[in-house]
Amino acid sequence: MPGSSSGTSYHASSMPILTVTPNPAVDKVLRVSQLKPGEATRATVQALYGGGKGNNAARALVRLGAAVIATGFQGGHTGALAIERLTAEGIQTEFVLCAEPTRTSLLIYEEASGAVYALYEPGQPVTAEEMAAVRERVQRLLPRVSWCLLCGSGQTDAVAALFGAIVAQARAYGVPCLLDSSGAALRAGIAATPFGVKVNLDELSEYVGYALTEPAAQLQALQDLHARGISLVALSRGPNGLLATDGVEAWEGMLVMERVVNVVGCGDSLLAGMAYALSQGADLPTVVRWGVACGAANTQVIGAGFIRREQVERLLPAVTLKRVFPSS
Repeated sequence: MPGSSSGTSYHASSMPILTVTPNPAVDKVLRVSQLKPGEATRATVQALYGGGKGNNAARALVRLGAAVIATGFQGGHTGALAIERLTAEGIQTEFVLCAEPTRTSLLIYEEASGAVYALYEPGQPVTAEEMAAVRERVQRLLPRVSWCLLCGSGQTDAVAALFGAIVAQARAYGVPCLLDSSGAALRAGIAATPFGVKVNLDELSEYVGYALTEPAAQLQALQDLHARGISLVALSRGPNGLLATDGVEAWEGMLVMERVVNVVGCGDSLLAGMAYALSQGADLPTVVRWGVACGAANTQVIGAGFIRREQVERLLPAVTLKRVFPSS
């Protein structure tokens, strides 16, 4: 990964990007006037789509113009619905079918308060054979893709082992893997040394074992991860922007949105923006700019990953970039 005075540049490729989602969902978005305890509430369905972190990133990538292959688990009638909706969006689906149905997630938008309620069921249980099938599916797909996005959380030993195995598979095939996870799965993925890691502040604080309240401590935590062999480390800090380092430089990207209608899926869109820029051979500050712009674009739409390319392009020039290491 050659360094330069203007930041690291990455290898461009037109091959598809692979997303791996071990915890998929069917997301239903409801709008209500007001929630009142003990009273029936009438709602309108605003959206119904295949969700889960990797699938949300796949949706955003396709909307940016990238070719995407989505794999992971799907099960039951809900899984069939998710596959149908994702395929209709232009995503090539290569899911492993499992015995248990895909979970349902409910997002409720309350008009009276502007509040958003996100209700997530636990991920569907999978067998050891189904886990092995996903590893085999990923291994078959890796020669056909340019990047691999491994997305989702998992506290069980089985999911953590799956994440570690997929990171190792991607490295063996020379495919850079971007890890977006938490808990045990994040620890196992990092131990396998992916190309890149994207975390939020809570996830990184949990990983290091203490609250990262100061920017200097946040940067040090990212640099420590880079020292473990991870080429690109990025920290999403919500309204406080994105901080990323490649070991040569560290850049901060900020964009304040006056009006926010949705925060669900912003991290997934941010990851998609970074992956898209990487697939185009962009340097680090450009990768940060695309990540911030795509995350911001997600705040303007209902649902996760339903960004629009034209809106992202309008936001790109508004992203404020600052090099924080080395300091100017």
